[in-house]
Amino acid sequence: MTRDAGLPMHGRWWLVVALGTACGDDDGALVSSTGDGGSTETLATTESGPTSADTTTSTSSEGTSSTGSTGSSSEATSSEATSSSASSDGSSSEGSGSTDSGSTSGGPACGDGSVDVGEDCDGDVGTASCVDLGHTGGRLVCGASCVFDESACTDFVHPGFAEIVITEVMQNPGGLADDQGEWFEVHNPSLIEAFQLGGCVVEGGGMGEAFAIDGDLVVTAGEYVTLATAAAPGFVPDLVWPGAFTLGNTSDTIRLVCDGTPIDEIGYDDGATFPDPTGASMQLDAGALDAVANDDGGNWCEGVADYNLGDRGSPGAANVGCFPVDYLVDFCRLQFPLSIDAVQGDAVDVFGRLFIAGLTDLSGVDDPAPQVAAAVGVGPDGSDPALGVGWVWHAGSPNLGYGPLSPGYEANNDEYQATLVVPAPGSYDVAFRFTGDGGASFTYCDGQDAGSSNGYAAADAGQLDASPPPPPANLYFSEYVEGSANNKALEVFNASGATADLVGCELRFYFNGAVVPGATIALAGDLAADDVQVVCDDDIADATACDVLAAGSFYSGDDAVELRCGGVALDVLGQIGVDPGAEWLVGGVGTANETLRRSCTVSTGDANGGDAFDPSLEWTTTAQDDLADLGQHDCG
Repeated sequence: MTRDAGLPMHGRWWLVVALGTACGDDDGALVSSTGDGGSTETLATTESGPTSADTTTSTSSEGTSSTGSTGSSSEATSSEATSSSASSDGSSSEGSGSTDSGSTSGGPACGDGSVDVGEDCDGDVGTASCVDLGHTGGRLVCGASCVFDESACTDFVHPGFAEIVITEVMQNPGGLADDQGEWFEVHNPSLIEAFQLGGCVVEGGGMGEAFAIDGDLVVTAGEYVTLATAAAPGFVPDLVWPGAFTLGNTSDTIRLVCDGTPIDEIGYDDGATFPDPTGASMQLDAGALDAVANDDGGNWCEGVADYNLGDRGSPGAANVGCFPVDYLVDFCRLQFPLSIDAVQGDAVDVFGRLFIAGLTDLSGVDDPAPQVAAAVGVGPDGSDPALGVGWVWHAGSPNLGYGPLSPGYEANNDEYQATLVVPAPGSYDVAFRFTGDGGASFTYCDGQDAGSSNGYAAADAGQLDASPPPPPANLYFSEYVEGSANNKALEVFNASGATADLVGCELRFYFNGAVVPGATIALAGDLAADDVQVVCDDDIADATACDVLAAGSFYSGDDAVELRCGGVALDVLGQIGVDPGAEWLVGGVGTANETLRRSCTVSTGDANGGDAFDPSLEWTTTAQDDLADLGQHDCG
């Protein structure tokens, strides 16, 4: 058997079979079969040979086989082969007479896991790809007959200059480390054409800093795709780049190159013209989505939507406008709660809904914009909030948890939340208000389903009933230090038998007989039963026992000191509105240059700051600058 060296290994073969003659018979024929069209040529014949019925010729789709016979029997003229057949893909099969490509005689066959002569593949495609076969991407598979199946290959072209635009960059995340949270976004502004980025290269500003985009990355018309440093930067990116590539936190370059042609490039500049945020992306204004406008840092601004752990941006989605745009509020409503019973000073979260056509109906979750703001208000019962008389407003913000699983979800509406502080005891109206023009005008919303669509009605406002706070805990002064220089300290004891919340408690200093405090120190935190909190001048000589170090002016021996919680006086040391001279001094117990400790016979403070003060009745005295007992009040 011979092969034409001018044809591929698995392509066309020349097949010549010489058929012998029977003993004593001079008649014979030599027939040629080729693989380039199935034609058959008779090279020699005899005048008196057998009839055509004695000679058979079979032709396959790409090659033919022929046998020559004399009489009724067929004999091979060579020991090398007794039959020859051409398979459908041009390969030949040699054996003892079988022409089945799935030979049962143990020879090569499709499905045996080995790529044989005439096969492209067997089971898998190995290292071959659609790109190797001239396509730009897609998935190459091995067909049932062990030839490549290119039906899933794609031929999207690489973009040319400016046909892909870099639109958003998270160069310095706050919720995640840089190697987990960096990403950038590209956009295809075409209305009709998709582009293949597989095989393109992304270059950075550092020497040799670049990565190739392996495999498919198709950007369809109008699509935004993301490339990130890790698989979970708060969303699912379209491509995770190799770890060696990073984005500089202050300044860097991002360049996309395809087939050697620069497609788009930006160079951010440490805040000189581009924004320089931490925890927010740099995003290109929605009106500047082209490869020239994105070179101007003035067309970029900080991302606003929270997408992960406080990091803000819009990865894989359209950017909002960077420049203020006035919106018309089409509808708003006080959503929840519509009735509030709370204690004075409590903080209550209140929710409102907003509809602005072309903004809040974009994504199905909140779509904030710089000019849109919300607030919850508390005002006199039955009054009109638009008149503003007696109304107090608390600023709101988008509810980051709002979405399809929210109660009463409305896909076209955004939800905002605000926290109101419950005022003095009484009954009040509650309303929401929204602005779409940065506060130039407001739309007021009551709590009925129709909201603002049929105007505001006081009868449909939310209702707040504020009750007085519970009586303050039994707290009083247990030690007073009025030492040399800045050795000043006050110890507060919790005699209530339960943990006391010190929020709303404060120390007030009345200097030189004043009736209004000249200095105030706010307390905070929880104070356990039978425990003390020590407040010291921040320049005290020994701060070991101090819980709070406060700056500013402290008292002298002639200044009154008051402990108040929730606006109620609990204990007063001295007499408010009276200047005693150098100090209050009775029976050798005074308020200047001494340390005073509360007697254990005392179980509650002296809340009357206007009565005469005799320190000897409830206090014992020790030496100046004696801090030894500070931090405990042991009467056990």
